[in-house]
Amino acid sequence: MKTTDDTLVHDYLATVERESAALPPAARQELMADLNEHIEVARAERPGDIRTILREMGDPRTIAGTALLELGATPGSPAPRPNRRRSPAWVPLALLLTGSVVAYAGEHVLLSWLSLAMRITAVVMVCRSSHWIPARKWTGLAVAVVLPVLMNVVWYLAVVAPGNDDVIDAWRLPGALAGILLTVAGVAWLWRTRQDRARVRS
Repeated sequence: MKTTDDTLVHDYLATVERESAALPPAARQELMADLNEHIEVARAERPGDIRTILREMGDPRTIAGTALLELGATPGSPAPRPNRRRSPAWVPLALLLTGSVVAYAGEHVLLSWLSLAMRITAVVMVCRSSHWIPARKWTGLAVAVVLPVLMNVVWYLAVVAPGNDDVIDAWRLPGALAGILLTVAGVAWLWRTRQDRARVRS
């Protein structure tokens, strides 16, 4: 079983390396090191589940294409830009946290729009980032953004719209805390599962 798993990992990484041939050597080496680290960590956490792990990592062509786009290149492009740096992983996470706090800071319409702008910007940054594999992006964003939004929609339809003032007064603070805690949980997940976590600790 271990030999079969090792073969699957080797073939997967070889495909990524082949598909990312247009990357500069240093960028390709960094990409391969990140992928190998993620696979090893996942295998340690879930031994014997290598097929699922590789499926969650994503299609090798998609990974290579994303890496090329990060450098401003496309497959077959002769001169990618090797000096472009990724945005730090903490930037969109800070926006998510700040946007969540701002959303519950008051009822002024400007605060609502500011919170919305922060969250949208953070979601776009996470979706375009190479700090996370797709499965981890969606898990983190589902907890940090989708669940709080759904909770607010249910709150509005079930309590605010009917005008239940007593319920609104009693549950306003617990509801705000629940929304913020969900965002904190999603942000913590994204921070813990970012691809450069080993370099941050070193």
